[in-house]
Amino acid sequence: MTKLWTLLVAGALSLALAVKPGEPLPDFLLLDPKGQPVTPATMSKPAVIVFWASWCTVCKAEFPGLHRVAEETGVPFYVISREPRDTREVVLEYMKAYPRFIPLLASDRDRPHEVAARFKVLGQPWTFVVDREGKVVALFAGRAGREALLDALLLAGADLP
Repeated sequence: MTKLWTLLVAGALSLALAVKPGEPLPDFLLLDPKGQPVTPATMSKPAVIVFWASWCTVCKAEFPGLHRVAEETGVPFYVISREPRDTREVVLEYMKAYPRFIPLLASDRDRPHEVAARFKVLGQPWTFVVDREGKVVALFAGRAGREALLDALLLAGADLP
C-alpha cells in the first residue's frame, strides 16, 4: 500500500509541475530531420508533442497506436527524445518505423533533453496536445489512450475525419 501511495503522490506531483493546459509552449529551437529549425511559432498546429526515449518499453508499446492516430488525422506528431544518449542516428533509425512522426533533433541552441526540462517532463512517454494558438489543451503522463487523444485533438481544433 505504501508503494502505491508513493506512486500516486509522485504522479500527481509530476503533473502539477508540468506545463499545464491553457499555458503556452515553452520556447525552444530544435531541428527537423532535414535540418530545418522548428520552434513553437513555426510548428504546424494543432499538433501533438511526445517526449520519449529509445529504451522506453512503454514508448515502444504506445508508438504504433499513436502513429495510427497521426496517419488517420493528419495532425503533426513531433517526437522529442528526452534521453541525452539518444543520438541523431539512433533517433532517425528508430523513426524509420514511424514515417508520420516528425523527430526533433538538437540544434546549436537547444538539446532535446533541455527542452524536456523546460516542459518539466519527468518521465516518458509524456504527450502534449497543442491548439492553433500554441497552448497546451491536454497532457498525458504515460500512455495516451486513443479516445482521450482524439478528444484532446478535437479540443485543440483539429479537423478530424
